[in-house]
Amino acid sequence: MRPGLKLKQISGQQLRRVRELYDQAGCPRLRRRAQTILLAQQGYHTAEIAKITRQSPMNVRRWLHRFTRQRCAGLLEAPRSGRPADITPAIETYLRTVVVQSPRQFGFARPGWTTQLLAKLVRRRFKRRVTDECLRQHLKRVGAVCRRPTWTVKHQAQAQPGYAQKKAGLQGY
Repeated sequence: MRPGLKLKQISGQQLRRVRELYDQAGCPRLRRRAQTILLAQQGYHTAEIAKITRQSPMNVRRWLHRFTRQRCAGLLEAPRSGRPADITPAIETYLRTVVVQSPRQFGFARPGWTTQLLAKLVRRRFKRRVTDECLRQHLKRVGAVCRRPTWTVKHQAQAQPGYAQKKAGLQGY
């Protein structure tokens, strides 16, 4: 069994930064890495940290070594390779402004948005094909919910003010 790895005392500012990473980490892997450093700072041995954080002692040593060399920057997620996202930040910003408006303002004769309509709009505006499912998942992540359109009873709709004008505007529909 390898001897435990001791971490040098961390300065006040550096310790505060590790605590911030632990408290505000959106990624569970980053939170676990910060926890590893904090436990080592409290005097826990590598094997104990491995048990507490449910990772291998080798992994614990790796993160302690990386922290020793690179400090907090070494704990952050590195860029990952892979397919680029279908929805770019520009499309996301555009979608956030569009979903609060009526589809009619964009030339669609529909009362509400569907993922299919939004995909058409993205294709028309950005020349980029995005699937309905990709849009649905992305909208869910940003807090927008896609629901099925609701049906109304015709006589109740006709009782609403402005029904005749709305109906006249939908002749091509």
